Amino acid sequence: MNVIVSQALATGLPVITTNHSGLPEQVLDGKNGRVVVEGDVVALAETILHLMEHPELWPEYGRFGREHVLKSYDSRKLIDRQVEYYLSVVKPHNCDLTSP
Repeated sequence: MNVIVSQALATGLPVITTNHSGLPEQVLDGKNGRVVVEGDVVALAETILHLMEHPELWPEYGRFGREHVLKSYDSRKLIDRQVEYYLSVVKPHNCDLTSP
């Protein structure tokens, strides 16, 4: 998770990023921003111009981006998911999680 991208999305900003690493998991192309091929400066420039010329897209991208971050990156949900994962790993081995 890229914190800067998450923060931008959480504030309701449309985001333009590349397909590098896990960024497309945060920026869903055409829903909360745009994803371009890494290193394709022409596509990046065209995408920036397209968003500048179509500000009517910004509110929908912003709403969807904020909802996506709140749903997918809520720390309580992430912690609960992590605990469930750990329990699923140790339970088959009859590990006692209560003793130090």
